[in-house]
Amino acid sequence: MSIIPGAKASSRTGRAAGAAVHKSAVVSPDARLGEGAEVGPFCVIGPNVTIGPGAVLHNNVTIVRDTTLGADCTVHPYAVLGADPQDLKHRGERTELVIGDGTSIREHATLHRGTALGGGRTVIGSDCLIMVGVHIAHDCIVEDEVVIANGAMMGGHCLIETGATIAGAAALHHFTTVGRYAFVGGMARISRDVPPYLVVEGSPAEPRKVNTTALQRRKWPERDVETLKKAYRALFRSDNGPMQHTMERLRAEPGQADCVLKLCDFLERMSTGVHGRWRETLRDTEAAARLAARD
Repeated sequence: MSIIPGAKASSRTGRAAGAAVHKSAVVSPDARLGEGAEVGPFCVIGPNVTIGPGAVLHNNVTIVRDTTLGADCTVHPYAVLGADPQDLKHRGERTELVIGDGTSIREHATLHRGTALGGGRTVIGSDCLIMVGVHIAHDCIVEDEVVIANGAMMGGHCLIETGATIAGAAALHHFTTVGRYAFVGGMARISRDVPPYLVVEGSPAEPRKVNTTALQRRKWPERDVETLKKAYRALFRSDNGPMQHTMERLRAEPGQADCVLKLCDFLERMSTGVHGRWRETLRDTEAAARLAARD
């Protein structure tokens, strides 16, 4: 990423050190703007902000502070990035928000910085779509190619794995995990982890089926999809006794598909979690581990 120092907007719309900054925008002197970045009317860019090459900020975007926005991102009006975490334990320590390349953030979305407990960093991956009015709280990790629809809300420390989709107005309890390629239905209440590859709906949410739409879009082999559907029926739709015994049988099948093994591993971790939230078992050690990973 080629980042060059930003500059205050000139008296007219034009390029400021390689980036187009509207004359009404307010840009901190220590903000760093990549080549071809665009900062629209009435934007406010605070201290220690990096905006990647080709990123576009439409009008009235606020990036409060300590935020990195990747290349070719688009941020729509009235989104607020990098605000203080809504956590009473936060005492003003320096934390950050990091957003990957090619992510689109729509109107009125709010993405907050991390806290010391969570390792000091909120992370959004690349090629994500964050729709209107979404809230992503402190210390969340959103991996690549995630879609989060209008009005969905994430509590602190959530993990949304690659390719997951969260439909409108869903609400996620803090420390929950949504597995890869899972689909969370609209207005669902997520108080437990969501297994990968599955569709969950309801309040509280329950597994309904395999997310075949997502898997077929990614050109999964039909054999793997059918194997996963068979495993889903054995785990959630059959009277096969304790789930642990069913997982043991699935794991023991010769040549078992990797996706089924990953589903079983996820369910086992989930069963050891706090009310079904595995990440909450890391609560006391999370900060040290994540800070060590940054060094």
